[in-house]
Amino acid sequence: MSEVLDIGCGRAKTPGAFGIDIVAAPGVDLVHDLNRIPWPLEENRFGEVVCSHVLEHVADVAAVLNEIHRVSRPGARVQVVTSHFSSLNSWEDPGHLHHFSRRSFTFFDPANKHCCGGRHLKVISVGVSFGGGLFDQAARFAHWCSPDFWEKQLCFILRGRNLFAELEVQK
Repeated sequence: MSEVLDIGCGRAKTPGAFGIDIVAAPGVDLVHDLNRIPWPLEENRFGEVVCSHVLEHVADVAAVLNEIHRVSRPGARVQVVTSHFSSLNSWEDPGHLHHFSRRSFTFFDPANKHCCGGRHLKVISVGVSFGGGLFDQAARFAHWCSPDFWEKQLCFILRGRNLFAELEVQK
């Protein structure tokens, strides 16, 4: 079993993972500001990375994703969860510096002609979650019919909640 890195784990660290967070808390293995790069972690250490509700708070998303790439093994899976840009949660928290769409992570995928940087993260899957109310059901249906149409035309009427992305480290 490969080692798991939980970035910004706080008190809810993934069981069995190595946790890094800016705040000392039970379960945090390394107290470190993610904006201070390089992180004091060795290269090619982790086979899986969990990054839940963290990327929207960092100063430089590209630098943090490059650092995730550096500390991950080839083929490592990176699980990202963040608020979708149409969610009020994305805008209500004054600590959110970035807002993400379904295509945000394609800029790190070598299959994209606009791929930036030399450290590549292949997009395996991207999904959006919705609530349980009537409008949420309509949003879920619109997204199911056409994710692009929903995101381009309807998402600020029929809002999403969270964005889930699974990436693969390519070295």
